[in-house]
Amino acid sequence: MFKKKIFILILTLISITSILVGCSSYDKLAIKLGMKNNNFEYIKQNKVDKIIIQSARDTGFRFIITEPNAINDMYKLLSDGKKVSEKSSMDPDYYFEICMGDEVKKYSYIVGADEREKGNFFSDEEYFSISNRLDDIIIQNLSFIRKPRNFQYVYYQTILSVLEAEKSNIGNSNKVGIDISGDIDCLKYILSTDLQEFEKDITKIIPNAQVIKNNSNEFDTIIKVKNRGYNSTIFKTMVTVDNKKNKVFNTYYILAEYNFRNWDIDMGEVNKVPNEW
Repeated sequence: MFKKKIFILILTLISITSILVGCSSYDKLAIKLGMKNNNFEYIKQNKVDKIIIQSARDTGFRFIITEPNAINDMYKLLSDGKKVSEKSSMDPDYYFEICMGDEVKKYSYIVGADEREKGNFFSDEEYFSISNRLDDIIIQNLSFIRKPRNFQYVYYQTILSVLEAEKSNIGNSNKVGIDISGDIDCLKYILSTDLQEFEKDITKIIPNAQVIKNNSNEFDTIIKVKNRGYNSTIFKTMVTVDNKKNKVFNTYYILAEYNFRNWDIDMGEVNKVPNEW
C-alpha cells in the first residue's frame, strides 16, 4: 500500500513538473524527434504582414491572408510539418509568399500529396511534409467559386471520352499529347494528384498518350481542351484533335448535365456545333 502511494506521488510530481515546464520543452522534444520543425518561428514572432497563396496554373486566382489568427493557424500547420530530405516529383499546385515588409519567403505546395518522406511544401533549399489540413484553407477559398459538381469526374471524363472515340484513328506509333494549359477557366481546379491519376487512365486507352508539359513539338497528335462555360450543373467543353500524321482535324462540342447525382455526357456529332451551344 505504501509503495502504491509513493508511485502515485511520483506520477503526480511528474505531471506537475510537465505543466510547470510548459509547451517549450515539449516543442524542443518534438523537434528533436522530427515531429515538428523550428523553421517557421518568425511567423509566430508577429513579423509576417501577409501570406499570399497563388495558383500555379491560374495566375488570376490568388488570395491573401492578413488576419493575425489565420496567420497563427498557418504557423501551427507549417511548424507541425516534418522536415525531409527530398521533395515530391509532382508539379506544384500553389505558390506561397510569406511577406515580412520587403522580405518575402517563397514556397511551393502540392495539394493532397500523400508521400510522407517527400516534401509537399518546399523552397529551393528546404523540404517539408505538411499535413493535408493545409488543403482545407485552399478548399475553403475555392468554395466561393461556383465550380461544377464532381469537377474532377466531369472534366477528365470528357477528355477520356474523346480518346475512346479517336483511338481507332490513332496508330500504335502515334504519340499523343493532351494540352490543358490553355483551359484558363478550369486551371484553378486542376491538381497534380488528380493529373497523376488521369495520366494512368489515359494510357489504358492510348498507351502512347500523356499530358503535354511545354513539349508539344514532341507529339504527332495534339488534343486541346477549352471550356466554353459551366455552372454547378452544366458543363460545356470543346476538344480538338489535330492528327498530324493522318492530316485529320476533328472538333468535339461536348455538353454535360448533372442529373440525379450523375453527369450525363453528350459528345454530340463530331465537327457539328449543337443547337444549344
